[in-house]
Amino acid sequence: MKQILKIACVLLLAVCLIPLKDVHATSFKDVSDDNTLITEIDYLVEKGIINGYPNDLFKPNAYVTRAQAAVMLSRALGLQTANVKDPKYQDVPTTHAYFKEIAAVHNYGIFDSAQKFNPEATLSRGDMAIVLQRAFKLKESERYYFSDVTEKTKGYKEIYTIASKNITRRYTDGSFKPDLPLTRAHFSAFLARALTLSNSDLLKDTKYDYIYSYYSLNDMNRYTLKYEYSHNNNKNDVWTITDLNSNELFDEEYLLSEGLHYAQGLASNESTHYDIYFSLPIRIGVIRHEDDGGVISGIRITVKATDGTVRAGGVNYNNVIVLEEKSVYSDNVWTYYFVDGIGLVKELYNYEVIYELLDRTKN
Repeated sequence: MKQILKIACVLLLAVCLIPLKDVHATSFKDVSDDNTLITEIDYLVEKGIINGYPNDLFKPNAYVTRAQAAVMLSRALGLQTANVKDPKYQDVPTTHAYFKEIAAVHNYGIFDSAQKFNPEATLSRGDMAIVLQRAFKLKESERYYFSDVTEKTKGYKEIYTIASKNITRRYTDGSFKPDLPLTRAHFSAFLARALTLSNSDLLKDTKYDYIYSYYSLNDMNRYTLKYEYSHNNNKNDVWTITDLNSNELFDEEYLLSEGLHYAQGLASNESTHYDIYFSLPIRIGVIRHEDDGGVISGIRITVKATDGTVRAGGVNYNNVIVLEEKSVYSDNVWTYYFVDGIGLVKELYNYEVIYELLDRTKN
């Protein structure tokens, strides 16, 4: 774990019948690898939910139409498009190119019945909130605040709901901009986040003692560390850490999960900052940006997967949360692997294993 190291060292969617194969966001000429939405775009491209153009363009800034959104949602949800009930939209006859997908999302309850569907009309950010809430049946968990969203705003409940799920966030001026047309990049981000939303418990299980292998980059030695739950200090779970070879005590670890945030740090640092701090629930994409204020600055945390796999201590784990942490002050990369109900099972520093769960035993 990084804390231990500090002890040691301081659309216009191209809807095709045949999806493009072996394509990643970085393959597109107009999507660079430092784009903050690249993880979400990659996810949808790899799943065949959204495609690029034959000339290696993704057109991230092109606006998404209602028809294109319907196609992506039907693919994302795996909706049945055979023998669908006709929703009777006047501008979507059964001969329409995307009749089946539009009918499928209507029958699922994502789009309302009306005289017209307006397939070529753009989808706004407010519309996006409504269709995602309906598609994934999301329920508001905590009230969020936007300076331009009131009870008179169309879809205000849905906007607050997706915000409470960490699918969207405020602009720097505190606004949501519900009427702003939605781009391909932004729709990809929102849809991918909703698809990968996870309420996994990232804390260590207090009923167990944990044994980790730890490689110190400071002295190039390997240690075997035992974590034992001590108590909760009305805010954090407090864990004592002992080197089993020397019986030396390390600083206590503090773990926090309060519904909206997860954090971890050392006891000596707890009064000033946590080493890791980010919003919950987890979903893929950037969850903490280097420009964010607060206890940590200059750090970008990206969730690379919520359904990953990893092998640690001879055990294969599935549905793994994979986090990547980078700093604007260095080229170093930290990668964390969390398992629901177990907590951190592995950690890499510049892609080398430095921390690995070896065993858990009932205390």
